[in-house]
Amino acid sequence: MSAKRSLTRAFTEFAQPFGSHGGRRPRPLDLFLLEGTAPETARTVVEEVIREVAPDAASTDIDLISDLPWPSDAQTALTAIADATGAQEGETAVVLDLTDERQREWFITLVPHTISAEIWGPTGSGVSFSASDTGSAIGWRLPAERWERVRARLSHRDIDPDTATQRATRGRPDKYSQ
Repeated sequence: MSAKRSLTRAFTEFAQPFGSHGGRRPRPLDLFLLEGTAPETARTVVEEVIREVAPDAASTDIDLISDLPWPSDAQTALTAIADATGAQEGETAVVLDLTDERQREWFITLVPHTISAEIWGPTGSGVSFSASDTGSAIGWRLPAERWERVRARLSHRDIDPDTATQRATRGRPDKYSQ
């Protein structure tokens, strides 16, 4: 074997542990919150997923619109957002800083009631979160090892992640590994 080919093989084998099989990046998992999940369980799942997604948030926005009347905790969050940012109920694409604990809590509080909330990680990160339809459609994308961290925290909080979440199925399973 030539020295060049030997060196190429050594670098390829060295790089493989940092990716998935064959040196490719790990494929992100698409998951969603199951409809009918108890509200307190849904809030805990959303809280833990956002806790995992927030450090990578390249962009975050939430619509201060709901199809139903806002519950009292959401009204409190809306008032706090108005005081902190000047954004008022009815505005769309309000940007919150999820590295700020207060703003992250407001975001978590509003997610089950808003018509739209999104978090996007940097391009190619495989990280995102989306809620729509007054909290009836909540989904996220995380690399498998990060989802395992969320699962462990949920289990520690006495929530079986499999009773509240489900992996989305796609027609083309290799879509994200390319």
